[in-house]
Amino acid sequence: MQANYALPRTRPPHSTCQPGPSRAGSLSLGRWALPSSNRGGLFFLKALLACVLAVLLLGTTIASAEVAIRQEQIQFKKGKTGTIITGKIKGDQSVDYQVRASAGQSMVAIFKPSNLSAYFNVLPPGSDEAIFVGSTSGNRFKAELPADGVYTIRVYLMRNAARRNETANYTLEVGIAGGDKKAAAVSKASPVTGTSFDRTLELQGIRFRVTSANKGSTNTLRIVPAGLEIDNSPVERTINGTVTGAEVADLNVDGSPEIYVYVTSAGSGSYGSLVAYSVNRRKSLSEIYLPPLTENKVASKGYMGHDEFAVVESVLAQRFPIYRDTDTNAKPTGGTRQLQYKLVPGEAGWILKVDRVVEY
Repeated sequence: MQANYALPRTRPPHSTCQPGPSRAGSLSLGRWALPSSNRGGLFFLKALLACVLAVLLLGTTIASAEVAIRQEQIQFKKGKTGTIITGKIKGDQSVDYQVRASAGQSMVAIFKPSNLSAYFNVLPPGSDEAIFVGSTSGNRFKAELPADGVYTIRVYLMRNAARRNETANYTLEVGIAGGDKKAAAVSKASPVTGTSFDRTLELQGIRFRVTSANKGSTNTLRIVPAGLEIDNSPVERTINGTVTGAEVADLNVDGSPEIYVYVTSAGSGSYGSLVAYSVNRRKSLSEIYLPPLTENKVASKGYMGHDEFAVVESVLAQRFPIYRDTDTNAKPTGGTRQLQYKLVPGEAGWILKVDRVVEY
């Protein structure tokens, strides 16, 4: 991203380029005075040349001040084919995460930013033309790689957020498997493998272990709490699809956490759903209710799945592409809609209520 810079209007003190009023024997050029004598004219030309050089040097300094893209190499631990990266960017900063892979291998990248204006792109070896653009395709990339070489995952802020010098904290999960040989086993803690999901999350002294076999279109989700004062009984739910992520948060800021589990259905629609529980005064669990999207005619217009969930600061965000009537499943053209939910008390428990709808 290129930032727009403007030269300072003020001049440094003691500069030979200071404007001044016209004097006798001088030809006035606006606020500048041109001496009429040859000696004075030579002095003026030298001063003018010094000004030009100073401006050129200042322009070079400003250009060099543009933030360069930081590069980091992704290295998997021995015996692993996946890793989780945490990072932070601010303003015009960008980071290129580079990983070597072979043609025919499968790459998965899952991006979870704290700022909704942060995204990532995927660039193939030797090219600046992205094969995946996060601002239009979302925060999850999965594809079979077309060529051998170094692939780049570029993390950045959208221009409007960069100009406001905003900050984004994020996690980036990257996994590569397959190729000529069968995929090696990947750590169960990483959901990027597309196989079993097994993750332990903790907040405010309460721990949750979330597991799912992720085999076939129907699975059993199991959530095992620990640290509750009264009831630590496991929760089991039959889900249509596979678990693709889980997060722990305290959206209602009551000192007791919630667990949010993200499920994606099988098939071309990849419809997202949510399983969530709230801790009641650190004693037991109660289910969090998310009303069906179809109940909101405005928010659901153009919805055909491919949605993603993420905890972003004090809200739960749901983002999905907008389909026009003539769009195919593979090519939505209506932009992106993002719903932001607040956690509010209901009659018999907690409810996620739409607080804001954003389209871009």
